[in-house]
Amino acid sequence: MKVLLLCYRGNPFCGGQGIYIYHLSRELARIGVEADVIVGPPYPDPLDEWSEVYRLENLNIWAVRTSHFPMEKLERVFSPWNFIDYLLTRFHVFPEMETFSMRAFSALRRILRKKRYDIIHDVNTMGWGLIPMKAFGIPIISTVHHPLTKDREADFMTDRTFWEKMTTVLFYPLNMQRFVIKALDRVITSSYAGVDELYRAFGVDRKNISVVYNGIDVDAFKNTGQKRDERSLLFVGNTDDRKKGFTFLAEALSMMPDDVRLTIVDSGPPEKMSGYDMVKKFGVEKRVKFVGKVDHARLVSLYSTTAVLVMPSLHEGFGLPVAEAMACGTPVVASAAGALKEVVDDNTGILVPPENAGALSEAIMKLLADRGLRMRMGANGRKRVVENFSWPVAAEKTLEVYKSVINGNRG
Repeated sequence: MKVLLLCYRGNPFCGGQGIYIYHLSRELARIGVEADVIVGPPYPDPLDEWSEVYRLENLNIWAVRTSHFPMEKLERVFSPWNFIDYLLTRFHVFPEMETFSMRAFSALRRILRKKRYDIIHDVNTMGWGLIPMKAFGIPIISTVHHPLTKDREADFMTDRTFWEKMTTVLFYPLNMQRFVIKALDRVITSSYAGVDELYRAFGVDRKNISVVYNGIDVDAFKNTGQKRDERSLLFVGNTDDRKKGFTFLAEALSMMPDDVRLTIVDSGPPEKMSGYDMVKKFGVEKRVKFVGKVDHARLVSLYSTTAVLVMPSLHEGFGLPVAEAMACGTPVVASAAGALKEVVDDNTGILVPPENAGALSEAIMKLLADRGLRMRMGANGRKRVVENFSWPVAAEKTLEVYKSVINGNRG
């Protein structure tokens, strides 16, 4: 089988779509699928080892003032799609998905002169360019981890002025995605909760949605054998993102004994102030450490040496940090929100009501007080991830979707 993957940002360190494209393409290659990739910057250079990679240009000029453009970008801004990017970003539109998809359409026209694909798999873009691609007669599917309506709702919560609300409306290409998604042959989402979310957000027929859980690299995420700090908590996520519920964790920490400490894998002051403002509000700044973005080895070490991973999100399309922590044998306390209810069960952690700092504090203290319970949950978590959320499992399930769509189209 020959598959073409489309991803507007491909580097594993740029976000979830980069991690997805890297591991999925690698695992598909391991099971005999020829998976080529059309990708935008930042580029995923390691993919060349197992995929043919077609790199598309994007100047990444969102939120960059014209007067601050480096000379090499100024020299390139007048090519057609770069100029469209430039114009739209000046009106507070985020055009990367739209222009990537149109660039991908043009690139695919050239590629198809030499080779053919059985299926096209878009990752989280759902841009206008997928519509003319339909004329190539190749089935097209898309992975949507969660609809952008969730991100827009979170931004509305923090917008204070009419202008801020207007720029939020302009930023998200919801009308485009709402139209394009209904033209696709299938949609993949990473949880059963996501099926209902896609129906509510975009009106997608539930029968046209397949659930394939995200994968975890269980060889890379495993316990290091280091000694655990028995009074330590870990939060991995963007403290600026209201959906992550960090304010409830900061409040919960203030209810716990002073020897309980929290490490945050995110930037603190002076780069980012919102997380620090929250911990200062609840008087726990001396018990909190911001370590910024860390490399893989450091992240695995943090998972392995922490007593409890806490994820108090208001919504999650999957919840990668929870699964990564479980893969490292670490018990979790998480909100019973979105897909977290599917990733965490009673044998691997404790689920609490969202937006409830008291329940969060109580659950954390229960685990900190019982080392035996933590060890059992940690072992169960590792087993659960290997059996349900590893990349070989995700690749096999995705291949099943490909076959179903291809056979359906031929029928």
